[in-house]
Amino acid sequence: MLRWRVRLARFVLLPELSPQEAYELRHKVIDQSVASQGYVLMCALSAGIATLGLLQGSAAVVIGAMLISPLMAPIAALGFGFASIDGHRIRDAARVVLIGAAIGILVGILLTWISPIRNATPEIIARTEPTLLDLAVALLSGIAGGYATVIGKGETTIGVAIATALMPPLATIGYGIGVMQPMFALGALLLFLTNLSAIAFAFALIARLSGAARPIRNVEWTPRYIAAGLAAFLVLATPLALTLLQVTREARLRSAARTIIADVTHANGLGVAQLDASWSMFGQPQVSAVVVAPAYSNNADAEIASRLAKITGGTPFVNVQQVLAADAPSQTRALVDAAMERTVAGIAADVPPIARLRSNIGLPTRGIWLNRTERSVTIEPVAAPGWTLAHYRAAEGNAGEGADGWNVRLFPPVQGELLVGNEPANSDAIAPDLAVWALQRWGMARITIVPGPEGVPSELTDALKAARIDFDLGPVDVTLGKLCRIVVLASPPPLDGQNPGQ
Repeated sequence: MLRWRVRLARFVLLPELSPQEAYELRHKVIDQSVASQGYVLMCALSAGIATLGLLQGSAAVVIGAMLISPLMAPIAALGFGFASIDGHRIRDAARVVLIGAAIGILVGILLTWISPIRNATPEIIARTEPTLLDLAVALLSGIAGGYATVIGKGETTIGVAIATALMPPLATIGYGIGVMQPMFALGALLLFLTNLSAIAFAFALIARLSGAARPIRNVEWTPRYIAAGLAAFLVLATPLALTLLQVTREARLRSAARTIIADVTHANGLGVAQLDASWSMFGQPQVSAVVVAPAYSNNADAEIASRLAKITGGTPFVNVQQVLAADAPSQTRALVDAAMERTVAGIAADVPPIARLRSNIGLPTRGIWLNRTERSVTIEPVAAPGWTLAHYRAAEGNAGEGADGWNVRLFPPVQGELLVGNEPANSDAIAPDLAVWALQRWGMARITIVPGPEGVPSELTDALKAARIDFDLGPVDVTLGKLCRIVVLASPPPLDGQNPGQ
């Protein structure tokens, strides 16, 4: 039965190669998988373009970068080595793959350090954790790559799909290291190893089915080569097994969450408009959803979390947004609106640690705004007695230390005027950089500067130009001495139909 299935697979999918054709194909694959100067250069260029595409959040740039990636050749050699149980070939191919991976990571680190863009874009976040779709893409890419290699057509085009599954995760590892976010780097590393193992094993399967692999009777059973092959197999099989375990857990979590959410909120199956469920290897389950229901359910999040905890054995984070819609047209409109909101901004599985941010700031908050696209949090605290702008900026820095990759911006209380100087003699004066920080947080695009007898400090004008804040110079105020005054709030315009002098 097994032999019949193998023959059927060969007949449907692959041509059966003659011994001479198989020998020539194996040596062709081996000859192309060398760490030449061209290979190093192309890896660096591909990784550079991929990193810039990730930082910009441009899928088109990321895909375009793959057109020049040379990763397919060493992966093909690695797969052929597994199919032939050839430890020597496995070792050589793995070395070439590691060189390309190291180049990709280093280029990602360097470009992240150089680039002024440090925000974690959706393209980056999507590559910090393996999913079932990522695994499917890797497997299909490996099968397509193996098939193209065996029939000798389309290797370059299929190589794009191979590189799409590998080079962006490598660039994301570099980004995670560059911005000191180890969880990003570890998640992208797991995704890279998962994709690499899936593609290599798919190549091995195609090579064995087509007869391109070396016959088993010709295998050199040298202990050293066997040990090298087993080590490489374990290195690749372990992350693949971990990813399969994680995908299985997430599928179970998603199914249970949908059932429980629909039951708690009294919504039908279609009422759960958007559902995101994630369960990272080292974290707790997280569930986010938008539910369209005819009535509001009190304490829904707590009830859902309690039921999920009995299934998962952990303490899940649950965020359910309830949209009320009584009749069928309203429910349909709500479902469409939820889908559009997801398209524009997305319902991120990772949410900012709001409670920790508030605790680090040390003040009650008046309002919090999220920009999921830029992964930024703007917080407006209440005005605290005795707090200066320097205190608010320090609180912003404290909050940013525990923000889990989110950019924190603090909106300090607005002041009508600011006294500025390099060596302020007045206790109310502030340094130029602090003044510009406050103006940026207030969103001021144009201000008025009243200079003192000694003019305006060059540090202030340079910082304003760098921040793209325009300014006008008012009349000199001789009472300012070495200071100058920034007029933040302009005089209010006269009301229509009224005399401003009244």
